[in-house]
Amino acid sequence: MMREIKHIIFDFDGTLADTWPVMFMACAGVFERHDNRKITIEDIYKVAGPTELQIIEMHLSNRDKVDVAVSEFLADYEQHHEELVEGNVEIAELLQDLRQAGLGIALFTGKSRRTLDISLAKLGWEITFDQIVTGDDVAKRKPSAEGIEQILSGLGWSREHTVFVGDSNDDMLAGQEAGMRTFAAQWMSIVQDKHYRIEPEQIFERVDAFKTFVLEQVAVR
Repeated sequence: MMREIKHIIFDFDGTLADTWPVMFMACAGVFERHDNRKITIEDIYKVAGPTELQIIEMHLSNRDKVDVAVSEFLADYEQHHEELVEGNVEIAELLQDLRQAGLGIALFTGKSRRTLDISLAKLGWEITFDQIVTGDDVAKRKPSAEGIEQILSGLGWSREHTVFVGDSNDDMLAGQEAGMRTFAAQWMSIVQDKHYRIEPEQIFERVDAFKTFVLEQVAVR
């Protein structure tokens, strides 16, 4: 018998929003200005894991300019967010409908708290998350399940009735480490990983299919 879903923990980038374009633009700008170095999106993928700000702090060669570079990154990220990040109506409706159905909703992202706050303000979703864990809040980043465990313990959610939804290999591994039902979202125009080392319980290529799947289980309570 399928376990009832009462709570959902979402990844952010690639699952609820795609901020890679604005993150790359802002990151590439500071490396070009302060290191005279042109970087590609593949360069960013290779060092992904730490927060955006940590990537600058760790990899900018001109150490005297790290603080300036971080400030410039945040300013560019905010200034260009609306033009480079799609305001996905389907995602906004998904979150509203899940909340109206009485589900708990939390967020576990590798982003920094500062960039996430900018993105959430720009996206303007009309729901609040029960708890948010960012890359600044964990000692071990994904694929560690530390952030998931923080949410479960902080909210008193049982892992039997909580699911994790993400798009990357690291998300699948984190869900497995947490011992939770884990689903893959492949509904964004750019999907970080389409093939997984750890197979999720199910892969969803459309937001509405995932919403129907969840709400059908809620409806039979």
